[in-house]
Amino acid sequence: MNTDITALLEIEWTMILPFLLPVVIFNLLLIGIALYDWFKRKDLITAPYIWLVAILLVQSLGPILYLVIGRKVTRNDYR
Repeated sequence: MNTDITALLEIEWTMILPFLLPVVIFNLLLIGIALYDWFKRKDLITAPYIWLVAILLVQSLGPILYLVIGRKVTRNDYR
């Protein structure tokens, strides 16, 4: 396994940044929206803490899965 991080210094970051920055911003926005919704609805979500872990640890896929699948209300159907 190569653990030499000096290769990172050789990358032309100024050329990559315009492509990388929108992806990073979109990912952070997606996580923020999912977390906001999770905090508002955590009493209505089945297994809320599992979804919180998924949102935080599974980067882009976790928030998307939560917003598509996890928001379904199954606990007492709208209290």
